[in-house]
Amino acid sequence: MNKNEVEQVVDDAVGSIKEEQSWLLTYADMMTLLFAFFVLLFSLSSPDPVKVSKMQDGMGDQPELKSFNAVTKEFEDIIEDLNIEGKAKVGADPRGVTLEIDGDICFESGSTIIHNTLAEVLKQASEKVFAQQDDYRLIVVEGHTDSDDIPKSLKHIYPTNWELSSARASKVVKYLIDNDVNSGKLQASGYADRWPANLSWFDVRSGKVTDEVIAENNQTVEQKKLNRRIKIVFTKN
Repeated sequence: MNKNEVEQVVDDAVGSIKEEQSWLLTYADMMTLLFAFFVLLFSLSSPDPVKVSKMQDGMGDQPELKSFNAVTKEFEDIIEDLNIEGKAKVGADPRGVTLEIDGDICFESGSTIIHNTLAEVLKQASEKVFAQQDDYRLIVVEGHTDSDDIPKSLKHIYPTNWELSSARASKVVKYLIDNDVNSGKLQASGYADRWPANLSWFDVRSGKVTDEVIAENNQTVEQKKLNRRIKIVFTKN
């Protein structure tokens, strides 16, 4: 075998090896592209800590939460026990179960000092309705007023009914906290005179509360008494 023939044999062998291993190059390219693709996906995904926490919580035992029927019954029992039918009522709106308490058993005019009757309602609610520590559903406390102006003697404290209604709601929230209700699930809201008692949640949200409507709902002493109220909402979430 001469030199040319040897070189030809070597070239043929090398060529054969390259042909047999050419698929490895394609395979390596594909794996590189897949790796880059998954790295990109990972970089674009930022785990939500709240969702992660919920997933972790979901792996454990779920607390048995009381039904809204049970919450309603507990509120009704408090009203009956304190003999304040006609002064307080239980209802519902899209947010959850509501407890409305007339202003004349909540606060004196222009004051944020809680009446004894309201204090007892809150105490019993803390023990019976809001006591479950692993029930994280929000409890909203709303302060509402009539349309009367703040007396001049109090304007340096509460310039308008917005400040007064917010202060009353905050006072109720603080009382609940003092009675061992989890502060993390409490919220205080002041509505001033912008939600008369006989208007629904839908009326308020749909923009039906105008100055004329407020005036119509604050013409009598009875209307004003109903409007000066505390409302507690045991929400769905």
